[in-house]
Amino acid sequence: MINIEYNREKNTTLVKCGNMGHLKNYLPLKAKFVNIVSNEEHFSSDLISHTWCSWQGAELITDVLFYTKDGKLLYEWKWDVTVHGDEIEKTFYFYLKNRENLGIKSNGLVIGSHDGRNGHWIYPIKKNLSTALLIDGSEKQFEDLSKNYHYYSNVKMINTIVTVDGGEVSWYQGGEGYTDTVKKELIQSWLNDNQITKVTKKSLSINEIMKSQNFDWVHLDVEGIDADLILSFDQRPNVIIYESMNLSELENTKLSNWFKENQYSTTVCNGNTIAFKI
Repeated sequence: MINIEYNREKNTTLVKCGNMGHLKNYLPLKAKFVNIVSNEEHFSSDLISHTWCSWQGAELITDVLFYTKDGKLLYEWKWDVTVHGDEIEKTFYFYLKNRENLGIKSNGLVIGSHDGRNGHWIYPIKKNLSTALLIDGSEKQFEDLSKNYHYYSNVKMINTIVTVDGGEVSWYQGGEGYTDTVKKELIQSWLNDNQITKVTKKSLSINEIMKSQNFDWVHLDVEGIDADLILSFDQRPNVIIYESMNLSELENTKLSNWFKENQYSTTVCNGNTIAFKI
């Protein structure tokens, strides 16, 4: 018997094996944690009766595949947003699923898509519930994003920095590119100064991008400038999801007031916020 415990808050996927005597000719089993987007194998472990393994990386959404010692696929545990998603992931998924049931094809904008292996928008995009424009400013992250999504017909991708006004900006980058940002103080909270480089780059204005298409939803993960972008919106998408944990108390207060003024309801979960137009 195989039990799997998925815990997003603790960032773990735990596999526990009970008595597998009936499979003795197939042991040890190989458990493989495979990313649902890139098909990348993040972790694997051999398992016999009454053993367990745990993978610390649940924010990278994976299926767990079990193979016999001869390499035959024996069992698949599939990540399902309706069961394993957090409150925002479930809410967003059902919103898009309902739109599909009504015959409406949503179109979304993701700014700060990174390499596309985590984010509330990933599962719906994989299930083709929406089209989307994916944008990331990091060259490294965009390279990986392009590899992961090159066969998705429902997305387009742009490698650019997005700011309120557009134009040239100071761009701070380092590490694998997840924390690349125009806010020096934010990247300094993740990396040492000797790991950070500064370059001057061009950026696109958020409103120029939003004028180009009719976006039903917007997802932001932009390393500390989420509030700046939202507060400058000329258009009001039906759904806005953003990373609120990197914002100051003042910025979150301004956003709270903005959402009230523009008739949005909000829900906070795991450092992120989803806002629905009422």
